[in-house]
Amino acid sequence: MKDNETKTRFMELRAQGLPLKKIAAEIKVSKTTLINWDRDFKGEIDNLRAVELEAMYDKYDLSTRKKVEFFGDILSRIQRELETRDLSSISTEKLFVMYAHFYREAKHTLPEIAFRDEDEIKAVKAQRDELNHLLSESNKRICE
Repeated sequence: MKDNETKTRFMELRAQGLPLKKIAAEIKVSKTTLINWDRDFKGEIDNLRAVELEAMYDKYDLSTRKKVEFFGDILSRIQRELETRDLSSISTEKLFVMYAHFYREAKHTLPEIAFRDEDEIKAVKAQRDELNHLLSESNKRICE
């Protein structure tokens, strides 16, 4: 049985996208064992991968908030410029195309705003509690 440090290192490397062959060489565990661990710890690996991705988004200012601010600023600037233009000019046409493009991008970027009633909130909490329970059980398996 491999120690918890080795399993944790495997999950970290797998979450970073390394292939099993490279991981096997680095942590000195057979590829067959890694295939089993990949299946057994899929949820943990997916969570680590999401954390890695979130960190990259933050590093490169790709968060939803930053994108909304960016597109909102561009739309405002184009709209202000459009208000000063004669609508019969060709460049105005181009501005409308730009406005439409950025409007679609901004709309696509915006998260859906949804309000939930009390029953829906309880259902979401129950799902979250069940997920936490499953993660807890999974962590216990890691420690075995």
